[in-house]
Amino acid sequence: MRGWWRWTAGPVMMASAVCSTTLIAQGAPAGGGADGSDVCSLATSEEFQRAEGVDPRIGLIPDTPEATQMVWGWHCDYSPGSITVFTKSSELDRVLTMSKAEKRRDPVPGLGQRAFFTVIYPDDKYRRAGLLAVFVGPRIVALTMDAHEGKPADETKPKLESLAKLVLPRLK
Repeated sequence: MRGWWRWTAGPVMMASAVCSTTLIAQGAPAGGGADGSDVCSLATSEEFQRAEGVDPRIGLIPDTPEATQMVWGWHCDYSPGSITVFTKSSELDRVLTMSKAEKRRDPVPGLGQRAFFTVIYPDDKYRRAGLLAVFVGPRIVALTMDAHEGKPADETKPKLESLAKLVLPRLK
C-alpha cells in the first residue's frame, strides 16, 4: 500500500501534460502570412482534384488538406499531390536530390523566367510524380502531382501548369 500515490500521480501528471499540449496546439492559429503558412489556402482539394482530372466513376474524394511546417518551408498535402512554399532555392535543390529527381529541368513558359518541370521518384512506380517549380520573388512554389499507374509522369505537366495559373494569383 505504501507508495500507491506514485503509481497514481505519475500517469495523472503525464495525462495532464499531454492533454494541455494538445489543447495548446489546437488553439494555435492555422497561419496565414507571407511566410507561406497559409499554403493550404492556395488551392482547395476540389480544385486540385479537378486539375488532375476527376474519374466520373469515383467523383471527388473527400480530403481536408493541412499545412505542415517542414525544415524547408510550408507544405500542404492533397490526395493527388502537394503544394510546398520554399524560402531558399538550396532547400528545393535538397528536396529534389532526396526525391531522386530527374536531372532535366524543362522550362515552363508563361510562369516566370526560372519556372521548370521535372519528375521526382522517376524509378518508383508507386511514388513517381511531376513537379512544377515557380519562382515568385524570394519564394519558390512547388506543385507536385502523382502520376497515374502505367502512365508517364510527364502527363502531369499541363495539369500542373493549369493549377499553377490558379494558385499563383492567390500567393500573398
